[in-house]
Amino acid sequence: MKVNGGHPLESVQPQYDVKNFLTSRIVGGQDAPEGYGKYMVALVSGYYVKALVCGGSIISTRYVLSAAHCIEPFVHWEGLLPNFEGVIGSPHWNSSQYIKFSDYDIHPHWDWGILKNDIGVLKTTEKIVYSERVGPIALNFGWINGGVKSLVTGWGRVEAWGDIPYHLQMLHVNTVSGPQCIKAWKEASINVGWTPPVYPEIEICTLHSVGHGMCNGDSGSPLVTLDLRQVGIVSWGLACAHGVPDVFVRISAYKYYLAKYL
Repeated sequence: MKVNGGHPLESVQPQYDVKNFLTSRIVGGQDAPEGYGKYMVALVSGYYVKALVCGGSIISTRYVLSAAHCIEPFVHWEGLLPNFEGVIGSPHWNSSQYIKFSDYDIHPHWDWGILKNDIGVLKTTEKIVYSERVGPIALNFGWINGGVKSLVTGWGRVEAWGDIPYHLQMLHVNTVSGPQCIKAWKEASINVGWTPPVYPEIEICTLHSVGHGMCNGDSGSPLVTLDLRQVGIVSWGLACAHGVPDVFVRISAYKYYLAKYL
């Protein structure tokens, strides 16, 4: 399968542990209002004690959208581990309303080496029942430029190595243009060493300020415009909230990949 809106990416050998760029928890956010984010899914693992893994979003009655790097660790012998589940219908990730997954699809050009095409879909074992607390998010396949006001919600850590919040967090952010994002990450690499490249044709960047941004656990969570349409998926960043743009999968680059799941 071809990468929509781009080309297959060649893997490069990173000189830095790429896991340091996976983001998880929202830093500097606030509790999401009651009833907000009914499309949110908390991805958890564990048999008796559950642990938060990532976020995701409901895009139809049978499919949850997330990041490839959130799904891949739970694939075993071509199937998903049975203790990998989703929580829906609650602002608390440790709620008891679980959904189970029967199948998955990770983008065929997902590349761990440079964190590109970081997108995947989970199929639920049963249809998701929509209600006042559970529903889908519409996807926006239009091009998003810099300066667009957006929202991110997730259960990622509130600070590096900090606690994971039980209540869903929300942060207002602005998108950053491709050239600005590339420049910011080149400058950051002077201090931190190797960083993944930024490809604006398949990625969107956002920035708030130092002390506000994504952190560990927010991966896979949706970037949503103010008209409540998803335009991105939390993919990678410099954990946590150091004033360097966070990087999201650009939904519009994967229109044809996602079409069969809507």
